[in-house]
Amino acid sequence: MSATSIESISEFLLHAGTDFRIFDMGRGIYPVETQAFLDMENGQLAPPRPRQQHGWFAVVFWDRQATTQHYIWFVKLPVDERGLIVSATRNHFLQIIVDALGESLTDDSDGAQQLPDNPYSFVPTQAQMAQFNALVRKHLAQPMSQGTDAVHQYLTAPQQHDWQSLPLQAIADVAVRLDKTPELITAVRDNFEQYSPDFQNALMEYVESIALPDALVNCFMARAQDPMIIHLSALRALTTTQADPQLQDMLSALLERDDQLSIDVVSVIAGRHYMQFDTALTLKFFDRVAWLDDKQQLNGALFSGLFSDLVQLPPLRPTMLGMLRSEERSARLQAAIGKLFTQTREQAQ
Repeated sequence: MSATSIESISEFLLHAGTDFRIFDMGRGIYPVETQAFLDMENGQLAPPRPRQQHGWFAVVFWDRQATTQHYIWFVKLPVDERGLIVSATRNHFLQIIVDALGESLTDDSDGAQQLPDNPYSFVPTQAQMAQFNALVRKHLAQPMSQGTDAVHQYLTAPQQHDWQSLPLQAIADVAVRLDKTPELITAVRDNFEQYSPDFQNALMEYVESIALPDALVNCFMARAQDPMIIHLSALRALTTTQADPQLQDMLSALLERDDQLSIDVVSVIAGRHYMQFDTALTLKFFDRVAWLDDKQQLNGALFSGLFSDLVQLPPLRPTMLGMLRSEERSARLQAAIGKLFTQTREQAQ
């Protein structure tokens, strides 16, 4: 097999005799349909959650004849100004792996697991890796890791167990299955305030990519609205792919907290809650980003970075472009947009 005889990563994996699954890791972790990923590769569909001008993916594959051993590649591919994957970089990645690995993807576990040096690989954080492993096990119907029984015990009786003995991977495995475990939903709702703060944060971060039942939404909503501090993990836990008026109202209120608004807060809102950005919230968010930019004396860098990041999200792009022409822009937002245009022109010269 040569790089000139194949036209996509998907085709390469099929020719190598593997089954595979794709996960989008741009903003949370979500499974991607095989055909949808092929359409993304071919420039017919934009990656739904690009970040930092890249589409971020995990490729999980295994030998069709031996399903016990799975291999993983973490790949980030640049996107163009339309949000589509740059085909030349995809082809370059294909050339690298074909030259290095040929067709022997599953013959040598070390070779398959360890891609040759290339500019398209990335290493997830420890928390991302735990969440990813848990979601892969869930979607592929694999058994959970060791230690999940102890996590169950802590969730139901936190006073009787030491959370520090709990493996992070086991916490993640239990967390991503909370939506399918009614008895644990009740336990978390009733015992949440008794959990260690570190455990609370880990649990909330690991559930960001699942659809939460109402009982947990209400629990984490209360945590997110703590008057003393904006809990980033609670904001992440409340991630949803659907517009939610209650969540929109909460985000709007959080943006008004002058003493607690920070770069981390607006980054999490942008990274996890862009689906809540209707016209009103978009205007308010960027007005507050402009305020924070001025407060931190960043000379437009924060505003520019968040704008360029969010404008590439397919569902948000029309709203973002509409903001540039909106008659409802505040004077501060109008000034920030003017600075953005000026800096863009200067960089182009």
